[in-house]
Amino acid sequence: MVLPSDRLETKLYHTGMKNGRKIIKVETFNQNNEKVVEGTAEVEQPVTAYVFTGQGSQEQGMGMALYGSSPIARKIWDEADKHFMENYGFSILEIVRTNPKEKVVHFGGLRGKKIRQNYMSMTYDIVDADGTTKTLPLFPSINERTAFYTFRSPTGLLLRLKTCVQKN
Repeated sequence: MVLPSDRLETKLYHTGMKNGRKIIKVETFNQNNEKVVEGTAEVEQPVTAYVFTGQGSQEQGMGMALYGSSPIARKIWDEADKHFMENYGFSILEIVRTNPKEKVVHFGGLRGKKIRQNYMSMTYDIVDADGTTKTLPLFPSINERTAFYTFRSPTGLLLRLKTCVQKN
């Protein structure tokens, strides 16, 4: 039982994952260290992307020797390639193998509309001098009427430049 003025301590434990959601175990104790509440919660995770930083760590052909020799590595690469093709309209394997200087993603048809929406939903946050957080589109030139988008880099899309930060 909990009474007014009781001192409570709540502990949260990340115990697992379920369909992409964190499973959190919750326990609350009173000042006598008696458990007064116990439960679990499923917490939706924010959409997150882990991308190469462009700091020269990537290179053409990276991981392809393992792709050729390991069925497990090949399966992971193939799953990633399928994901990128279905959601972003390009093959990550093609990028890694050939390091093209240009790649056009087309937004035609139902599949293209879904891919375009994925690009339109990508955002990043900036903090103004006054502390206000603003959310901005990562691809501001892509909108509902955009037919295609072209990724370009004079040195290849893997951006293997040392001591250089790409602008825009």
